[in-house]
Amino acid sequence: MSNSRTIIVIPARGNSKGIKKKNLIRFCGKPLLYWTILQAKKSKFKKNIYVSSEDEKILKFSRKLGVNTIKRPISLSQDDSSSESAIKNVLENLNFNVKNIIFLQATSPLRKPKDIDNAFKKMVNSKS
Repeated sequence: MSNSRTIIVIPARGNSKGIKKKNLIRFCGKPLLYWTILQAKKSKFKKNIYVSSEDEKILKFSRKLGVNTIKRPISLSQDDSSSESAIKNVLENLNFNVKNIIFLQATSPLRKPKDIDNAFKKMVNSKS
């Protein structure tokens, strides 16, 4: 697996039960999803960011910010769909081996890029 990579996966459903299109609602002047993508792009894993969504507006917004997108099937975008199913769908759509997955939620934007890098470093150093 010398060709394997570490990727960042950001699931961003458009069909949220509570707040429709919550990932595009403004937070501090920008869509909520913007902050997580920005942080990921400033991490050392910036070339391997994947936003997973069933919503074309979210996918278009993500592509505009220069990240990879994976169109998630509606069947994996329901209220009872797991985050793990979204991650698995991303992996099934890649044509390379993945060694590590960094999972970032757009609904938790209060992090810094160094938090992503430091958490990954801690995981590697502790052999988790």
